[in-house]
Amino acid sequence: MKKVLLLTTIFLCGMVFCYSQENIRKLTVDDAVILAADNNISLQRQRISLNTLEKKKDTSWNGISPSLSASGNMSIPFEENSKMSYSISASASLNFTPSLFTAIKTAKLNYENGVTSYENAVRTVELNVRKVFCNLLYTKDNIQLQERKLETAKSLYESNLAKYNRGQLSELDLLNSQYNYESTIPTLQSLQINYDNSIATFKQTLGLNQSEEIELVGNIEDFLNIGKIEINKNIEEVPAVKTILANMELAKTQLLSTRFSAWGPSLSASYSYGQSGNFESSDLRTTGNALSLSLRIPLDGFLPWSNGALSIANQKANLQDLELQLKEKKESTELEIQNSIKKIEQAQAQLNVLENNVELAQKRYNMTLTAYNHGSKDLLTLQNASDALMTARINLSSQKITIFSAILDLENILGVPFGTLGKTDN
Repeated sequence: MKKVLLLTTIFLCGMVFCYSQENIRKLTVDDAVILAADNNISLQRQRISLNTLEKKKDTSWNGISPSLSASGNMSIPFEENSKMSYSISASASLNFTPSLFTAIKTAKLNYENGVTSYENAVRTVELNVRKVFCNLLYTKDNIQLQERKLETAKSLYESNLAKYNRGQLSELDLLNSQYNYESTIPTLQSLQINYDNSIATFKQTLGLNQSEEIELVGNIEDFLNIGKIEINKNIEEVPAVKTILANMELAKTQLLSTRFSAWGPSLSASYSYGQSGNFESSDLRTTGNALSLSLRIPLDGFLPWSNGALSIANQKANLQDLELQLKEKKESTELEIQNSIKKIEQAQAQLNVLENNVELAQKRYNMTLTAYNHGSKDLLTLQNASDALMTARINLSSQKITIFSAILDLENILGVPFGTLGKTDN
């Protein structure tokens, strides 16, 4: 009976463990990007705005849509020998101005700019997701390093406690090793709390429920498979430059619209028809059947001090300012690209130095630990060697994060897909 209960308990515990493992969502960085693109609240709001601009674009021709109206009237007299009468009328009017063309084009340009803004927002969210994902991996690695340090400090303390009990170690050395062990615990707890808080914020970015457990799949090395970076991008294809070019196109259309409003003629046509009669006779009288045409040519726009002329001057000044912005943005973007490449190359060169430093610090720690166990090195020397090894490892991981973030920033500047710049197959 006891064996049956034991086996049942083991089976149930195994089932619970498997169930909990199955309900943990495992995420790669690409999975996280897809989730954010689908569920991020800021992107959902951007999509609503984009849909509104699309509707305006599709109906921008409605300025030429005719205006229709119909009316009816019935008269009921209270006097004798008076007859009930009625009347009906209908009218249609149509207005055409040259600004109709610019209104359609403006709606089209606004929609295209909205598409660009949405794509930029998606890239911004993806950039943030990739950076946060890699930083979470860095924090996770750092936690593992601190856990190993804690295990080492604990083992050292327990070993020193045994030596102290045998009378082979002073009380001061024992207390130092105990302090070194116990002081590592709050550091590890603080890292774990920061990691949990970052995970919670990350879930919010991805649009996931806070109660859902996630596990990040990957390591920092996956993001550093970078070869030589070569830039063959047309400067006018860079998102920041494309935005100014789009604004210039919109400004030109607005200038044309202002000119049409100040100088362009407008044509209007209307047609009206009406009938009246009474309910006791079949005779109908036509009360209206007319077509009218009118042409309006504004003359105020030819006066240099008029509102129309001043609006045209303001639009021209705005266009000139955008041309200067375009020139400045091209120059600053080229300089920013060059500086980014230099920063990445410099960081990659430093990475080799830091890797060698970790290897050297590991050898120094191993030798110091061996010497300490043989009594030729004191506890302080061993602790210094352990701290140096931990610092070397953290500096190496931090440098990898720096390289990865710099590459992401450069990809964002160029507008190329993330994770493709300098990508190698090895």
